[in-house]
Order: sequence, then C-alpha cells, then structure tokens
Amino acid sequence: MLRKAIVPMAGLGTRLYPISVVLPKGLMPFALPDGRVTTGLELITEALFAVGLEQIAIVVSPENRPVYEAFLEGGGARYALARSKRSEIQQTYESLQRLRCRITFVEQSELLGLGHAVWCARRFAEGEPALVLLGDHIPLPLGDPTPIAEVIRLHATHHTPAYGVHRVPRDKVVLYGILKGESTDVPRCYRLLKLHEKPTPEYAHRYLRTSGLASDEFFAHSGVYAFPPALWEVLDALASEHDPSQGEWTLTLAQQRLLQRMPAYLYDSEHAGLDFGTAQEYRSAFCYLAGYNDV
Repeated sequence: MLRKAIVPMAGLGTRLYPISVVLPKGLMPFALPDGRVTTGLELITEALFAVGLEQIAIVVSPENRPVYEAFLEGGGARYALARSKRSEIQQTYESLQRLRCRITFVEQSELLGLGHAVWCARRFAEGEPALVLLGDHIPLPLGDPTPIAEVIRLHATHHTPAYGVHRVPRDKVVLYGILKGESTDVPRCYRLLKLHEKPTPEYAHRYLRTSGLASDEFFAHSGVYAFPPALWEVLDALASEHDPSQGEWTLTLAQQRLLQRMPAYLYDSEHAGLDFGTAQEYRSAFCYLAGYNDV
C-alpha cells in the first residue's frame, strides 16, 4: 500500500532566475478564481493528500529549507493580531499548520539529478513503496487527481512500477523521458517495453514508437511515478557506482534497471499537468489557474 510520497524541489530553478535566488520554485505564487493566493507546494501536496497519501517528503536544498519552514510556520506571533482580525488569514494559517504536520523536509546537499534527489529520501521511505511527483508539475484536473489515482491503482494491481504518461509530438521528445509501451486489455493502460531519457527525434522514431499512437506521437513522462520497494535496492546500487564527474544521476537509469527485473505499466493521461519550471510555463500555469485558460 502506498502511504508515502516524495516531491523533489531542490533544483536551483535557473530557468526562473533571478526570482529563484530569493524564492524557491515550490513557493511561486498562483492566484485562484476565488481570489485566494496559493503556491505550487500547496497545490501539489493537496493533490497527494486527496488520493490518500499520508506522509510527504519534500526534497529541498539546505539553503532553501529555512525558507520553506518559515512559509509553513505562517508568520507565527508576528501575524497573530492580523489573524485575530481577519478570519480568512486565520483559516489559511490553520491550513498551513495541518500541512506542516504531514511534511518532512529532506535535504539534497549536492544537485546530482532526480535519481539522487529521490535516493536522498530513502530514510523517510523506510523501504516502503513510494510515489514520486515532480516538484514543478501541478497535477490536473484540480480537485480530481485522476492521473495520480490511476497510477496508484496500477501499482496496487501489479505490485510493480507504474508511471503517468502523456502524448508529445516528435519535435518535443528531446525535452522528456520517452517511453515505448504496448496496449493491454485495460483502457489507457500500457505495458512498458523501453524508455530513454531525452532521445533525438530520429532515435525516438526508430526505437520508441508505441503501436496505436499517431506516427508523430510519443509517450512522455508526466511527472507521476509509483515505485515498489525494489526501487531502494536499485538506487543504493546506483549510488555506489555513481561518479559525480559523469554528471547527473537520472531517475530514468533506475527505471531501466527495474524494468530488467520486473514489468512496469503506464497510464495514458488526458491531462499533462501544469509545468511551471520556466517563465513561459509559469505564465501559462498562472493564467490557467486564475481562470484565463491560457495553456
């Protein structure tokens, strides 16, 4: 049973520089149609709690951990008078305190990639299966996190890795992990055959096409991963082998090794989610969440 989720948020956020120097990416603000202001951290964690996850580890840099902690503290005594006079501030404060009780911060002291970020949360996981959700992806639809729930269902059914995917055109494959699947008897469910991190269009066309998709369509990771306990053994092995001089340690490598040991499944989501990792993506996500549907 999946009880724990890991959300990596330790990156420098260079694509949002210089705002990211003083404001961690997970705390980028969003305005909602009802006038409330929220953050990526809150939207992501709300979606995880909505599908039954009990505990969440947020992987952060040592420099940004105090900023996240101060945010969840909600201003403490400094805002006590304001809270006593304005019920909406008090309600938001209470919401932050409930969130604070269910979050564990895990530090990633060296930015060695997504695989390393997840490995940093191994003590939090305590050998249990875990859901991983990218820290700059807001799941859609809001209030009805079907893609996450379906990935969890696939994992529970097969006790193997399960990943959310969405469809991207050939000219976008260099931006994603691309996965080749084969259809099953379950609608939107595919068995994973092969995956590759940010392939060239030529490689994707030759080796990563999924039967049933258009000739210029490919499955890309949508930022939702459900892993069995075997993940931790694989990540420990990768940690012992990794040479920092070789660059980042990707989560794709762990997925490839897991695929050698057991089957894995894909859920084809209608919604790709909202990525807010670049200025343009943040603008689109902000407008969509505010009700302008600019995506």
